[in-house]
Amino acid sequence: MKKILAIDDNEINLELLSQLTTRYYPDFQFIRSLNGYDGIEKAKREKPEIILLDILMPGMNGYEVCEILKSDAETKNIPVLMISALGGNPAERTRGLNAGADAFISKPFMSSELQAQINVALRIKGVEDLLRKRNESLELSIKAETDKFLAEEERFNTISEHARQFYWEIDANGEFTYISPVVESILKMKNLDILGKVNFNTLFQTQTVNKHVKVSDTEKLKECEISLNIGNDDLWLILSSFPVFDKENNFVGTRGICFDITQRKKAELALVENLKKIEKYQKKLKKLNIEITRIEERERRRIAENLHDSLGQTLSLAYLKLSAINPHEFNTATRKIWQDTFELLNKAIAESRELTYDLSPPILYELGLVPTFKWKLEQVERKHSLKTRLIGEEVTLNFKKEISIFIYRIVSELIQNVIKHADASEITIEIEQTPQKYYISVIDNGKGLETIDGKPATKSDGFGLMSIKERLESFSGQLELKSLPGKGTTARIEIPVKKNK
Repeated sequence: MKKILAIDDNEINLELLSQLTTRYYPDFQFIRSLNGYDGIEKAKREKPEIILLDILMPGMNGYEVCEILKSDAETKNIPVLMISALGGNPAERTRGLNAGADAFISKPFMSSELQAQINVALRIKGVEDLLRKRNESLELSIKAETDKFLAEEERFNTISEHARQFYWEIDANGEFTYISPVVESILKMKNLDILGKVNFNTLFQTQTVNKHVKVSDTEKLKECEISLNIGNDDLWLILSSFPVFDKENNFVGTRGICFDITQRKKAELALVENLKKIEKYQKKLKKLNIEITRIEERERRRIAENLHDSLGQTLSLAYLKLSAINPHEFNTATRKIWQDTFELLNKAIAESRELTYDLSPPILYELGLVPTFKWKLEQVERKHSLKTRLIGEEVTLNFKKEISIFIYRIVSELIQNVIKHADASEITIEIEQTPQKYYISVIDNGKGLETIDGKPATKSDGFGLMSIKERLESFSGQLELKSLPGKGTTARIEIPVKKNK
């Protein structure tokens, strides 16, 4: 049975969450814990689908509990939803997210908001669990195929130590005059049934793939691969030969040797087939990653719309009603409470609007990419005190809606990387267009990337850049990084014009 674990030192809060779980998630078992130590033990033992975590608790607060859960291999994949009266403080929310929380909701909360947050966390966890299972299945499959290939290779090496080979000789007309007795174990034919009875062309050129095998009275034949069907089995041989002449230098025939390479050939064919399977699995994983990104974006927009249409409207209505009150009619104490409430409500409206824009900026859907880039840079400049520029504002980026969303997320991720790691004072977005391609560059004047053997390192093996490249590949885009230590970094996105309109 699926489970929901709630960790809170307040029995009343636990009872409320229990009733909400019974109402909205009747198929889930509700597990309660009154402190962080007990909650961690129950999380490891019960393996819940989601953890609802309070912050202010005696002994061990919610931040510490969350950090321990996210650092433990047994519990790190369980989504944690922090529920606290401190949620109105951006610093506390940031601290909670940095501790590993997957979402943050403020007390008092609306049951619909809590349900929406839980639903999102459960959906994302379901997709992540599916991806992990497929990764595990792929790893097991690759290991099995690798072990199989190594076993085949070992078998081939053993055979090579006791090489299966036979020698032969034919006259000028191609009739066999000698063939090693070991031919019976290889071709399933006795040498006496071949000598004087079977022609070279009959034995080795019965298949179309062997028609190029020609013995010559002037040149050697070096390591020519031939394929035969012996009964129901396929057989591969390496054939080498040289011409033979008599004392008068007249051509009298050909001598040669055949090596049985069947086991090696089967191993090679199996390896090729396995590589095709691996490539197929990789393509499926890439498609799954893209689909997860699409699902995440749809969820972002849905949550943003819910925040705007429900919470945002409610806050705005409360603001209007509170504004209609004349505070001068109250005494000093009441007027002070009214003023504090008014400021808190105004702050909540601003934070709700900011959260809505962070989740899914409406400007992207209404005005397009370029105005959204401009808005994003304004946000960065205001929040992080960085100088920003937008070059190429006159360029019109005509993309499908889904591709526009992907590009915005990619550019946002590149900007966030600059803020976190580059120690830059300036960020520039430059937009260019040619008849064939659009170019969108994120340029900073930070410390740049390290060098390897004198060349700028790109850190292309990093998960973040790998994810960006896979998303770009889905619409034939590319990412190019140019950087030198102390001279900043340029991350340029290239997108074909014709394929993405």
